Amino acid sequence: MMFQGLRLTGIGGRDYVLGDGIEVYDGESLIGRVQSVRLSPDGAEVLIENFIQMRFEDFRVGALPRLVLAEVVNFIVERHPGIHLVGIELSRHIPEFQGREALLTSIRSEILASIGAQDVHVTPRPQAGEKGSFAVTGIWRYDSASVAVLAATLRTQREAYGAIRNAPPANARRRLARLLPGKT
Repeated sequence: MMFQGLRLTGIGGRDYVLGDGIEVYDGESLIGRVQSVRLSPDGAEVLIENFIQMRFEDFRVGALPRLVLAEVVNFIVERHPGIHLVGIELSRHIPEFQGREALLTSIRSEILASIGAQDVHVTPRPQAGEKGSFAVTGIWRYDSASVAVLAATLRTQREAYGAIRNAPPANARRRLARLLPGKT
């Protein structure tokens, strides 16, 4: 079965209300959360920030950040046609990147560009006890070029994620390769 995408809801699996946080599910597994979705006074813009990837041992694939972000932006603009601009801030400290903040900043910038965000900027964000903290921000505008880039990224990332998600575990592949030489 082809992977169709992630399921997004309000917090606690409730129906989504614009301005509330967003939870991202793969089936029944919560894989991520956008804790802050702020709506502009005129209702035409939102700012999304405070992305959190959930940790759990039995989820072998993990969340693909590019897919999760693309799904969130798509979810907002498809369900709320009055939204013409989505501001995005990626700034959460990730301990695994301690000492490699420049790499994390580069990855985040590339992720924003890959979904059609423009005006991507990196800004130092000093946080107590954390060296090298930066916020990477971008603006996704609802226009034909951004919609096309977002759609292409969703398609590509869903295919890649589906292939990984549906692949047998590595040790099962090795056993199959021994049983069926030249067939895997």
